[in-house]
Amino acid sequence: MTAGPRSTDPEPVRRIPARVPARVDGLASLRTVAQGMMESGVGAVLVETPLGPAGIVTANDVIEAIATGADPDTVWAGEITRPAPRMVSCQQHPAAVAEEMAAYRLEIVAVVDEDSLVALASALDVLGAVLRAAREGTPNSGS
Repeated sequence: MTAGPRSTDPEPVRRIPARVPARVDGLASLRTVAQGMMESGVGAVLVETPLGPAGIVTANDVIEAIATGADPDTVWAGEITRPAPRMVSCQQHPAAVAEEMAAYRLEIVAVVDEDSLVALASALDVLGAVLRAAREGTPNSGS
């Protein structure tokens, strides 16, 4: 007699909502960076070089730069780029990602899926996924 159709293999489901950000060259002005954020609806852009991604610029980075005197038409994205965000798998449980974000004081993570572009998820995106998982009673697999 079996207990029912219960599988021990985790089903690959994207649990953390992630959005594909705009991509800009390191020589893009802060104004161009802000426009990319507005058009994509993501509060960050990926900064790229001919060799690949160099890092990210967040909305907070742009605000801080302008508040400290940066001219949005003459300061480049590359001047305020921070390192590429920590990578997490789209298949990780949201609670595990939230714990990692809290431990490293991260406001944003890169969500990778072998079948699509790198996307970004904010702490609020991850919190929403944790709350949905808790309501659905999804166990924390920790992976």
